[in-house]
Amino acid sequence: MTKLAHRLLPAVFFFAFSAGANAYAAETLNYQLTWTGVKIGTSTLSTAATGSGVEITSKVRSAAWSAPFYKVDDLETSKLDREGKGFALHSYKMKLREGRNDWHRAASVNRKSKRFEFVNLKTFEKSSAKLVEPAWDPVSCLFHLRQLPLAVGREVEVNVLDKGKLNRIKVSVLRRETVQTPAGSFRTIVISPNMDIESEGLFYARGPLTIWLTDDAKKVPVMIEKRINDLFRDGVPAYLQQFTPASVKSNIPRMETIRAVLVGGSY
Repeated sequence: MTKLAHRLLPAVFFFAFSAGANAYAAETLNYQLTWTGVKIGTSTLSTAATGSGVEITSKVRSAAWSAPFYKVDDLETSKLDREGKGFALHSYKMKLREGRNDWHRAASVNRKSKRFEFVNLKTFEKSSAKLVEPAWDPVSCLFHLRQLPLAVGREVEVNVLDKGKLNRIKVSVLRRETVQTPAGSFRTIVISPNMDIESEGLFYARGPLTIWLTDDAKKVPVMIEKRINDLFRDGVPAYLQQFTPASVKSNIPRMETIRAVLVGGSY
């Protein structure tokens, strides 16, 4: 159960970090997280002005029914400074409680020394990495992407600094598509970041990631799907059998896919 839990519930909760916000307006995004149509949690993403900067806060909670199996209580905060006509990363802090796992770390940018500095807030171990700009943390990377012009058939790249490393992420812009969510019908542009890199939690679980952004200036993430390759290679555990519809037990791609959909908020 521990191995599965480490790959299932937290995997979808990386959606919370990645849903950035429009740089020029306060925003709250509320999501419902599902697996095979069953609600497994909720996520709230909020963005607020702080003086001349921006603070993005991600909160994730597992559904009550799943607490006996795998309780999730995550909080991540990213702070950005105004720089010219845009923003630049200032600091990042995360506290993830996922089942028996408890990750607590922080990072900050030192532009004077051109270093990105990390600290493990459980062990107080420190490290640093060369700063390559523009650089973003796991919460603010999509914030940055949402400010870029996206053209179908093209790729863009973004630097993500996490766990003491610089990761160069390629993002493919796939197509335009209209999707239905509890928050309404949206015309979207669909992107797929290649985020198969090492991290803590399930943000970088192996498998395709697809994000539907509104096809307008705001680029609001309205739906996100994550397929976790080989999630049930050892079969579906008994405690999940009762929540697995018979119609999807033989559909491996669907069994391995977690979905986050927008259900409301202000944006």
